Amino acid sequence: MTNGTTSNFVVLLRVSTSKQGGDGNGIAAQRRDINLFLQQQQDACVLAEFVEVVSGANPERPMLEQALEMCLKHKAALLVQKVDRLTRDVEVLGRLTKMRGVQLRIASLPNADNFQIHLFGILAAQERQFISDRTRAAMSEAKKRGVRFGNPKLAELNQTRKREARIFAYEHSQLILNLRSEQKTYRQICDFLNASGLKTRNGGIFHPVQIHRIIKRTTE
Repeated sequence: MTNGTTSNFVVLLRVSTSKQGGDGNGIAAQRRDINLFLQQQQDACVLAEFVEVVSGANPERPMLEQALEMCLKHKAALLVQKVDRLTRDVEVLGRLTKMRGVQLRIASLPNADNFQIHLFGILAAQERQFISDRTRAAMSEAKKRGVRFGNPKLAELNQTRKREARIFAYEHSQLILNLRSEQKTYRQICDFLNASGLKTRNGGIFHPVQIHRIIKRTTE
């Protein structure tokens, strides 16, 4: 934990899935809140932006580790939209808040220090556990009354979606990998694809998280 402040920031954006966005935690929403935070800072400078597509409970966080390394190297603060965008694991959060030389900044909690950030994370984790316990209890009671949950064809639907996603990824992978080999960032690749009139599998515009997903699907 550091007592000083800095005007240099490394931004971390995280979503659990490539389609996340409707709940206010999508990439666009995170970037919007972070930009509002930066506008309130004096001489704010963003050194880098990292985008992760991974669950906040996943212990393997390569983008987070890269962001932390850059923070240490340049004495910058790590900036995220909300505490749960950083991690949902209370133990990991505790380690991060105690990490020497790294200052954490939360756009939705602009005045919180590392200790307060850890506290907010603990309270949020406790609330998620309460919600989970209540949900399981309610479902258990419903099952006793004969209520059935889930789509019986869900497994088949998921297989079809995965197959379509992989086909789409392979159709666009060569172009994307070529652009990546030219040291283009995910954002620059998106700008190129969108300017060329190409569309995503669902007919929308490309975002960095989708480029990351396509590269991952075709290089695994």
